Amino acid sequence: MRKGSDVIGKVVVTYDTGLRIERIQDLIFDQESNQILGFLVQEKGVFRDARVILLEEVMAIGADAVVVASQASVIKAHKHPEIKAILRHNNVLKGTRILTTDGLNLGTLVDLFFDNRSGTVAGYESSGGLFSDVYSGRSFVPAPKTLKIGRDVAFVPPETAELMREQVGGIKGGIQAAGGRLQETADTASRRLQASADAANRQLQASAEVANLRLQEAGQAATEALQTASEATADQLQEVGGKFQDFDRSATATFTNQLADPTEQRLFVIGRRIEQDLFTQDNTILALQGQEVAPALVERAEQLGMLDALYVATGGSVTAPLSRNVQQTAAMASDRIQNATQSAAVTIRQSASELAARSTVDQAKGRRASRMVQTADGFIIAAPGQIVTDSVIADAKLHGKEVALLSAVGLAPAEAIRSSADDAWLEGRSQLHDRTALAQENISNFWQTLQEKAQELQGRSARAIKQQRIEQALGRPVTRVILDPQDNVILNVGELITHRAVRLADEGGVLNVLLGSVYTKEPTIDDREIRASEHGTAALESYH
Repeated sequence: MRKGSDVIGKVVVTYDTGLRIERIQDLIFDQESNQILGFLVQEKGVFRDARVILLEEVMAIGADAVVVASQASVIKAHKHPEIKAILRHNNVLKGTRILTTDGLNLGTLVDLFFDNRSGTVAGYESSGGLFSDVYSGRSFVPAPKTLKIGRDVAFVPPETAELMREQVGGIKGGIQAAGGRLQETADTASRRLQASADAANRQLQASAEVANLRLQEAGQAATEALQTASEATADQLQEVGGKFQDFDRSATATFTNQLADPTEQRLFVIGRRIEQDLFTQDNTILALQGQEVAPALVERAEQLGMLDALYVATGGSVTAPLSRNVQQTAAMASDRIQNATQSAAVTIRQSASELAARSTVDQAKGRRASRMVQTADGFIIAAPGQIVTDSVIADAKLHGKEVALLSAVGLAPAEAIRSSADDAWLEGRSQLHDRTALAQENISNFWQTLQEKAQELQGRSARAIKQQRIEQALGRPVTRVILDPQDNVILNVGELITHRAVRLADEGGVLNVLLGSVYTKEPTIDDREIRASEHGTAALESYH
């Protein structure tokens, strides 16, 4: 239902054009049929007829506007004889005193409530009168079957007062009876609440499974990226053949760049210090240990194709970007699980309140509402002072206002229901906590496994690069003296690299120095120098 004063002042909007065309000025009330016939939008003037909108022309009454089909819904009052007669009579409802025909004062009429579909008046809002000492403020007077509105007084039959008296008396007895009826519904509410908690837990489980699946997908993608980088390195190992130095730089750069974007490498190295001497391919110094990296050095390294080497020399990690991505994925998954937990908790709480309200809302019947219960668009479920009937309860259920209606009549769910709800809530919260802990443990374990896989693949590629460098260096001369930590000469300038030299250099921690000093140019050998003076142990002997 709607309150009369709430409709007055609303703008009228046409559905076909969306234009605002009028504003409601008053209600057109027929006291004979106890109905609202329509709305006055323009009063009669000296040179104009009053204009009205019939109730059947109204498509909707919303919180801010009244919607009609078109401009044609507004008609002149004289075209509707019944409305014309009502306007001529000029009934004034507001301020009219309500008396029963036997002289009882029910208060002063200040407003009315009507069904916005049929126009039937459901009751009146009065101030003061017979029942003003029972409820503070205004009271709801049920609409009688007959109503005679005069200039100063509106007469209603004595049955109206009797109905109100009985309803007020019924409230006191209803309080005692309600307790027993509420207790009877506790078991049903508890079962429904448990079902709601189970549904919330299933929702959380589904969210956790989705989060874990996304983590697995992210991990698979990361693993594939590492595998691709490793395979690309292995492919280059086979393709470059004897071009050792080109392979070494290209393979290393490929592996690093696939895991750390070159732009990130540039931003990382600026301002950092070199952790170890950095040599170019021709064994000249590019940067010394402790040197701070300036933009010019970065540009020089890029020109030489050694940005990745500079990145690693300043402490850069090829797995750091991967770690950030996986950590972000893990954080997103954790947030999703946390949100699902909170959502499930809210669902359980709301379900507890709603189920309890649905189970007990019938106990509001026969009670008087102490305040307004209405929807967001202004539809009134119960007016202040109105006695709750079956139709009021039906409207409350239809619009999901059971809790509000119970509160308006001074009722709350029974202690037994609250106790059951608390038990179900605690059980549900415990299950949610366990599932969340399990999901977070899975995230942690998965991240640890992914890190180990990344380190394994990185180590595998590093070992492959090292082995290839050794194989390409064997049999070639060195361009510098190779000393062990005790300054013993492992190889002198021009001496050939042997397996023993590689082993001694590795044991002495100078293998990188040895492999960085390999003479890679192809020597020019005279034909007379091709044949050695001695045969090798595996050479074929010539017989003439």
